[in-house]
Amino acid sequence: LALTKALGIVLLGVYALLKRAPVLALALMLSAGGDYALAMSPPQLEAGIGFFGAAHLTYIVIFALMVIGGGLKREGLVLAGGLFVFGVAMWLWLSPGMGALTVPVSVYLGIILVMAMAAGLVQGTNLVVIGALLFVVSDSVLAMRWFRDVLVFEDGLDWGGVIVWATYYSAQLCLTLGVVRARAGAQAQTVNTDVSA
Repeated sequence: LALTKALGIVLLGVYALLKRAPVLALALMLSAGGDYALAMSPPQLEAGIGFFGAAHLTYIVIFALMVIGGGLKREGLVLAGGLFVFGVAMWLWLSPGMGALTVPVSVYLGIILVMAMAAGLVQGTNLVVIGALLFVVSDSVLAMRWFRDVLVFEDGLDWGGVIVWATYYSAQLCLTLGVVRARAGAQAQTVNTDVSA
């Protein structure tokens, strides 16, 4: 089951390699490591948090390079402010249930919020920011399930789990396609500039 859950992200990583986006592939492979750790029985929470934290740091590097190359989307500053307020509110609400994981979860929360903020500053494709926000939704629901026992089971169905996986896979797909398309657009623009010169 753990391997099955990670396989979809591994395939996206292979796709990124085929599109000559090795740093994106690294972010996806780290995410797959996190998937595997969290799907184990019992879940390896600290390992999973570590893998996903590293994946988000890799995404931050990707988005920073995209901003440097393509310019800053100023509207993203409003989104960054909203994410900051959301992050503080979530931490205050979740912290009583974090226990021994307070430090790693707090660090992870900061990293994923910075990742989403950085995505909002990227010019061009909206898929990147959509993917980042879906990632925040997925991890927020997961944290609510772990630390506040919310959205666990209702009417005999694990609706929370469905929401987590649907938003998570959608997030990774949007991020992958968004980064690949942005790279392709930047390369095409470079070629056109060289031809014009």
